[in-house]
Amino acid sequence: MNVTTIYEKWKRDDTLSWPERLWKARQYVRSVSATPLWTRSVDRTGSAVRCIGRPRIVNFGTMELGDDVVLRSVPVAVELATSRGGVLTIGARSSINTGVSIHADRLIRIGEHVSIGPYVHIMDTTFHAVTADRRRPEAMPIDIEDDVWLCAKSTVLPGVRIGRGSVVAANAVVNRDVPAGVIVAGVPARVVREIEERPVGTAPLTAMAGGAR
Repeated sequence: MNVTTIYEKWKRDDTLSWPERLWKARQYVRSVSATPLWTRSVDRTGSAVRCIGRPRIVNFGTMELGDDVVLRSVPVAVELATSRGGVLTIGARSSINTGVSIHADRLIRIGEHVSIGPYVHIMDTTFHAVTADRRRPEAMPIDIEDDVWLCAKSTVLPGVRIGRGSVVAANAVVNRDVPAGVIVAGVPARVVREIEERPVGTAPLTAMAGGAR
């Protein structure tokens, strides 16, 4: 458990009352302490990874969680899964909210400081074709770059790259590549505007309602 990280979080909450700060401190320690048990099937877990509630993790391939990743499985569990030979990597300081489902049949890369809102779906395969034989289609890698924000109930389909700092609006369905620094919305998702420049490593929390925090 990183003492510096705990101190930073304690200082960050200095505007809260003492009972509130103590409650948050207890929750933080509890989540960090339970994480080794709940992530035991993950191949590599970075420092200060936190599980708030118990996630559902099924790993038949390779799975890596970067430093300070947060899995918020309250009230609904986060689901992380890899098929045989599949690879899922989640970068440092990324947060994954309640009810999110991510399945890597081949490759899903999620960058650093990515915010993933409630009930987002990210899957690199559709699992079966729409043709009568229902054969399993070939998986296509997904690449979500740093500082991306996926708002609540959005869906990322196979073969998509989402550029750095972009925002996917709530309920959007992303079926094609998204350039860096834009907001996309709709079904299918289309660019609605560009995002004004902001400091690197800060999630665009005011850009669009319905986000991860």
